[in-house]
Amino acid sequence: MNKRDDDLMRGRNDAMPAPSAADTTEVVRRRQRERARLMAILLGVFVVLVFAISIVKMQIGHAG
Repeated sequence: MNKRDDDLMRGRNDAMPAPSAADTTEVVRRRQRERARLMAILLGVFVVLVFAISIVKMQIGHAG
């Protein structure tokens, strides 16, 4: 068990200061940017996959 756990069990919540509102907001914004970047990459991969499948189907002659 670490010091923070010991302090919390004894009712001392001053072991770690609470993050400020600016820090919390920045953490949330960073996570949102990371998720948005991931979704953009996944969407791009999906579009390329659909495009490639369409090209292959047209070359084979099953465009329908």
